Amino acid sequence: MNDDIITSFTVSGIAISVIFLVLTILIFTIKILVRLLPYEEPPPKPARKAQPTAPSDMDEDIAVITSVMASHLSQTPGNFQVVNIQSR
Repeated sequence: MNDDIITSFTVSGIAISVIFLVLTILIFTIKILVRLLPYEEPPPKPARKAQPTAPSDMDEDIAVITSVMASHLSQTPGNFQVVNIQSR
C-alpha cells in the first residue's frame, strides 16, 4: 500500500509540473507576441450627419405611402415602417 501512495504522489507531482511548465511557456509566448505585434486601435468611424428635425415634404410622402401600404396589406400602420424610398 505504501508503494501505491508513493506512486500516486509521483504521478500527481509530474502532472502539476507539466501543467505549470505549459502555463509558463504560454505566458512567455504571449509576452513575446505583445512586444512583436502591439495592439493598434482602429481608426474612429466618421460622425453621422444629423437628420433634419423639421417636417418636410418627404415626411408627408412617407406618411402617405405608409397608409396606402397598410390599407393594401390590411394591417395597421404600426406593424411596419417605410425606411427607404427610391425613385426609378
